[in-house]
Amino acid sequence: MGAPSSSGKQRILRPRAPFARYLLLVLAVFYVETGLCDISRTSWFGRSASPSSAQPQAKRQRTGSENFTGRRTMVEAAFDNAGKTAGVEIWRVEDFKPVRYPKDQYGKFYTGDSYIVLNTKVNKNGQKSYDIHFWLGSETSQDEAGAAAILAVQLDDMLDGVPIQHREVQDHESQLFLSYFKGGVRYLPGGVSSGFHHVDNNAFEKKLFQVKGSRNIRVKQVVPSIASMNDGDCFILDVGRKIYVYVGKKARRVEKLKAINAANQIRDQDHAGKATVTIVGDFEEFFQALGEGSKGSVPADSVGADDQQFESTEERQVGLYRVSDKTGSVQITPVSRKPLDANQLDPQDCFILDTGDANIYVWIGKQCDDSEKRESMKKADEYLKNKNYPKWTHVERIIQNAEPAAFTQYFR
Repeated sequence: MGAPSSSGKQRILRPRAPFARYLLLVLAVFYVETGLCDISRTSWFGRSASPSSAQPQAKRQRTGSENFTGRRTMVEAAFDNAGKTAGVEIWRVEDFKPVRYPKDQYGKFYTGDSYIVLNTKVNKNGQKSYDIHFWLGSETSQDEAGAAAILAVQLDDMLDGVPIQHREVQDHESQLFLSYFKGGVRYLPGGVSSGFHHVDNNAFEKKLFQVKGSRNIRVKQVVPSIASMNDGDCFILDVGRKIYVYVGKKARRVEKLKAINAANQIRDQDHAGKATVTIVGDFEEFFQALGEGSKGSVPADSVGADDQQFESTEERQVGLYRVSDKTGSVQITPVSRKPLDANQLDPQDCFILDTGDANIYVWIGKQCDDSEKRESMKKADEYLKNKNYPKWTHVERIIQNAEPAAFTQYFR
């Protein structure tokens, strides 16, 4: 802070009294609150708007937690030691901060929450690769979903920008995400913002879960009523000390096995292993525990879900779009339709690839600036809305020189 003196030289103001220091503090708060000072580059990501002139960016060496642009990032304490060993790590977003999720609760997700899931792989040469997923529950708030996306970028930066990033939406997760949870994923109502507290293993509350899928299982809590059932799926009825597995007459054998596995997981996670799992043979006992219905009153198998209808009826063209802030604000502009050329991917920008099959890729050039990088996933969301695509459309964020074959196949 300073002002030119009458002689033309700059006079530096130094606080000489407590009041002066207080005044400077008030002014600093005013600048931040009014947006006149942009702290997004210095506070959230822990870096200045431009690299030091004494140490040009191109010549800097990476030290500590620096991203692939060579700039140091500020790491949330909860991310300490993330990615050090192979396997899955999960954080739940609580008050816009990441909080480590207990390992014995892995696979259980609350519909009102957002989560960050990191999978670390180590090859035989000791080289690591990462996948970061930010999972959004169907009832999570817009603010919390935004925080999850930003925290995923922060974790990505901490790991040197190497990870592939995925946006996951409840009920429509990618196969890669579901493959981490051998017992399937289970959805429960509520979440942190609704005052969720850990389950009392001795408490009793009747719960009915629908088990869907054969290769990748989703276990969703539904209203404990005969109207929630059908004869094409398996269901789990949890009545406290007893857990029933109901197998629909049209359900496949593999679905039955997966349902038993999911029931065992509910027993271990929610009842500390003290409940008894029973495969329904006595239908009268099952419907008595449910409180209504009979074997003959179970509704017929439901018609195909909305995702199947969308994937079979929606026809889209493959297209490449540029995400750039060269006009002063981040904009999306069309680049080309298929066939695409790899030379169209400019390292100074970000791009959106619409594959035409319910998949969107966000490509990050190594020389793109911070605002484009931060805004890219948000712009992908806007793109989905403008195109009227379902909110569950899979969005994957990748970086230059680390593109998977599923992405490169669209370029010649």
